[in-house]
Amino acid sequence: MLYIEELTNTRQRQPNSMVASISSQILQIRKENIKQSLSDIGTIGHRQDYIATVDGVMYYDDSRAENVNATWFTFENIVRPVIWIAGGDDSKAEIKELRRMARNKVKAMVCIGTNKAKMKKTFQREVKDIFEAESLEEAVRMASLLAKDDDIVLFSPAAKSSGETFTERGELFTQTVKQLENELHQ
Repeated sequence: MLYIEELTNTRQRQPNSMVASISSQILQIRKENIKQSLSDIGTIGHRQDYIATVDGVMYYDDSRAENVNATWFTFENIVRPVIWIAGGDDSKAEIKELRRMARNKVKAMVCIGTNKAKMKKTFQREVKDIFEAESLEEAVRMASLLAKDDDIVLFSPAAKSSGETFTERGELFTQTVKQLENELHQ
């Protein structure tokens, strides 16, 4: 906002059509336009990736969301009840910033990683059902039991893992969902 004000003040002191043009363009950028342009980048792996629908439940890999802001953006795009798999090894993550979003969107939560106790404590007032899992595979299986038709199981950690990259975690999530899908069809 300071940058926009500086451009506007400069424009008032010196009539410059270029500065005025830039100012008006900056002011016209809207949140929806930014979100749409980011959503149009469909080639980013492990970012809001649809994996499968298993027994009426949609599974999404958002393992690239290793910080609060990325997870916040993902939740803004969700309109169905969510079973949220979250956590990692980052004890300094400001996860409390997600409480309001969780209250409005999260039906149940499965916490993983070394910060799972912190996650559980942080969201205990916002989310009725919160569980802890020892691994991502266990978390996916727990989430599948908690989810009902038209729910979303979302793996959006909101924290980094010291042992695995987001790619490794995303591939493990995908593999586990595919195993669930295969087990259901046997």
